[in-house]
Amino acid sequence: MIWVIAEKRGESVSPVAYQALGAGAILSEALDTGTNLVIFGAGLEGPAQTLAKKADRIYLLEHRFPGGYTDGGFVKALKDFLKDKDVTAIIIPAASSGKDLAPLLSVSLGISYIANANRLEVKDKTVFIDRPLCGGRVMERLSLSGRPAIISIMPRAFKEPPDKTKPADVFKAELTLKEDDLMVRVKEAGGTISEVKDIVGADIIVSGGRGLNGKENFRLLDTLASALGGMVAASRGAVDSGWIEQGRQVGQTGKTVSPKLYIACGISGAPQHIAGMRTSEFVMAINKDPNAPIFKEADIGITGDLFKVIPELVKEIKRVR
Repeated sequence: MIWVIAEKRGESVSPVAYQALGAGAILSEALDTGTNLVIFGAGLEGPAQTLAKKADRIYLLEHRFPGGYTDGGFVKALKDFLKDKDVTAIIIPAASSGKDLAPLLSVSLGISYIANANRLEVKDKTVFIDRPLCGGRVMERLSLSGRPAIISIMPRAFKEPPDKTKPADVFKAELTLKEDDLMVRVKEAGGTISEVKDIVGADIIVSGGRGLNGKENFRLLDTLASALGGMVAASRGAVDSGWIEQGRQVGQTGKTVSPKLYIACGISGAPQHIAGMRTSEFVMAINKDPNAPIFKEADIGITGDLFKVIPELVKEIKRVR
């Protein structure tokens, strides 16, 4: 049986759960087994019904974790829940809590862990897993044969699976966690919660680097992103300069994105940045340096002054629309 662990976001389930179910569907079809979805938290019957046509069974593990996600609590709950279950593989999105949960659960269950998978293939009952290494410059292929494993998947690396003919049955499982099982207790959450939509789910991203030369110039990217119906992101250099919030950073120390269109503006193309956007379907690069490494990753490259190129792009987009 394939088990997919969904990440709760607010009062709903993170969209990456659909992609994780897509990865689960690849394995379950090839290995002739089913796909079960596990959702933590109380009051999620609505989201569970929305996901019902994507899984064979859905389990709601109901417990009001103080402060939300805690690694000790989630690991203990999953270990107890799965102890008498048939487990072929566990798929966890490599998102915020998933990156923390997956390795801890691996140690607790005593099974293998493979991080950041972006492709799954099954041949003769052997599962092959591809994942990027060295900032995306090397692709590693691993194989699993007859052994359960935890696999974390990169956001947007897998497509949402087709609907099943029969909606999944939804089951509730009461958790009996004690206070000591939580290990960490969140007493207070500081800082400001951003109202900005997460760039990981964007189909179109317009990203800026040091070539923007200042915070105020990101308004130019806002104009292009607005014309395309996309979102604005940035390289680490722009974030470190204080021109845009860290939540918009693409790269190894930021977020991994896989949009349908990625437009890199004034970004040189350091390996750290490339690692976060290499799986984009189509890449356009705008840079005045014809030797910028970003052009090696681009499907279309424009050598020129972005402050002249972008207004012309916006004008043309508005004309054809």
